[in-house]
Amino acid sequence: MPKDPELPPPSRPSILGCLLQALGAAMIIAMVCGGALYLYYGIDAHYDHRDRISPVRGRALIPPAATDITLDRHFPIDHEAWFTVNEKDLNAFFDEHYGRGQELDSHAERRPLGRDVFEERYASLGWVWHEGIVSYGYSAANGGSQTYIHDSATGRTYHRSIYW
Repeated sequence: MPKDPELPPPSRPSILGCLLQALGAAMIIAMVCGGALYLYYGIDAHYDHRDRISPVRGRALIPPAATDITLDRHFPIDHEAWFTVNEKDLNAFFDEHYGRGQELDSHAERRPLGRDVFEERYASLGWVWHEGIVSYGYSAANGGSQTYIHDSATGRTYHRSIYW
């Protein structure tokens, strides 16, 4: 079949055009991946009880009797959580979870949280200090740090999990 003399020869895309297409594709992939990470780590999740919390690592650090749980995951593995639990159940959880086969009396290890320290670290969370707020601190077997701040009057508890 003869070529039509009026059609121009096909042109090849320029290198700049190819680079712009590749850059556009890379930006779209980055935005999709970033959005997925934001949905997983950037949004507080609310749970009625701990059985629905995923991953298991986050669930294991919250007492089984806890209710009204808000979990805020931080990339890659840290988290903060708010929940309600009575002090007896909280201490039973500590004794079992952090005792690691040894006898632990977590109630005796709790520390009153002074007003200055509380206001410096926790007042920004919208919490008001009073005499009944206590602090518990534990080290995880893998080197993490677990801090629990508990209001014995209301049962409201703040948990901060940090790994390094």
